[in-house]
Amino acid sequence: MNSRLHTISIIFFISCCVLFPQPGQAVPQIGKKLLSLKNYATGKLTRKKALNPGAVQQAGKQLPAQLTTLLTQKTSQQRPQAQTGRLFQAVSCTDPRIKFSGVVFYTYYQGKKEIYGAMVAHAVPSARAGIPGIARRFEATFFLPGGESQKIPAEIVAFSPVNMLDLALIKFPAQAEPFLNPYPLGQLENEKEVFSLGYNDKGLLPVYNRQVLENLPYSIRTSMPVAESTVRQGLCGSAVLNSRQQLIGIHTGSSVTVNAATRQPVCSFATPARFLNLLVQAYHNGGKAQVPFYIDNKRFIKLNIDEYIVSYTLLDSIGVPLLTKEVDFHLSRASLKNQLQFFPQTKYLLITTHKLSWDKNGRSLPISLFYDDAPKTTYLYHLKSGKQYKIPRFIRPPRPLRFQQ
Repeated sequence: MNSRLHTISIIFFISCCVLFPQPGQAVPQIGKKLLSLKNYATGKLTRKKALNPGAVQQAGKQLPAQLTTLLTQKTSQQRPQAQTGRLFQAVSCTDPRIKFSGVVFYTYYQGKKEIYGAMVAHAVPSARAGIPGIARRFEATFFLPGGESQKIPAEIVAFSPVNMLDLALIKFPAQAEPFLNPYPLGQLENEKEVFSLGYNDKGLLPVYNRQVLENLPYSIRTSMPVAESTVRQGLCGSAVLNSRQQLIGIHTGSSVTVNAATRQPVCSFATPARFLNLLVQAYHNGGKAQVPFYIDNKRFIKLNIDEYIVSYTLLDSIGVPLLTKEVDFHLSRASLKNQLQFFPQTKYLLITTHKLSWDKNGRSLPISLFYDDAPKTTYLYHLKSGKQYKIPRFIRPPRPLRFQQ
């Protein structure tokens, strides 16, 4: 009975707690100007020997024989060149074996053209200490013709957690922008295949003929022609491009399940590039920007860009809990779909989130998977109308329980 009264009280408060974005503090600026504008204007860059060659031909010579065919096969798409200032590599300062790809793009904010970088959020460690990865401030390595490289200071200025969009927005010093050659943003339309450009530990690795398997509102899913997981290491953060050389997605990884015949992953994942504009919005608004977490292909709940879901409850029309479940890492849409079918009387979703933030050293983004050890926000979502309400903090939602199907 107490549980029934408690959950009915949640419904009672929904009329006075509609979610609105709140103003925040400005995001800190890059800091000291470490690059010389004069050097960029005259082309006198400080050049260092590259750790990895940047040319496709060099990469092909060092890759397994079956991948050499992949790099040189004919395709209906225009074969891109490794253009300076478009792609970069981020290397951990504590373990140089840890590397990720990144891409430079431009967009418009309030009518003004702006240049940014992007890579995956899971490049940043999620533990507080002792885990190698990319820190908040790092050096982006751009490879130049002739086997040389240019390192440019970079800072992660906005992000969406790995268990949400898995994106990090990067800002470079203004003095570096004449060197950068950003991609325009685009979107996947009717293309049946796309390609990606990124770096592994041998150099530039283009992946052509990525067949489009699904174009979902929250994810682009393609085939992955590169079977060897060791060869794919470092490709997370690669630019996923269409035939018009537009950035349509950021490669976030591949399925661990493989095709028995080809030994290739059954699919690879990319976050659509349009979400980068929401990170730009967050950068300009003190970290505030609403992003949709899609429950299915049509319904979504709006969360702030730095939130991630830790638990949810299915409620009936008067607020009685039908099921409460803890989210181990990422809310499975397939599991939620099955649960909604098992409980067709569900009218509301009660979703609890935690906020992701940098540790005091700016070197990790600790994700909490425990219910009570981080600030939480709870939302009530009406499945039919799509209306969403923020629950006052003094109302405690039901505690999560494991659900056994």
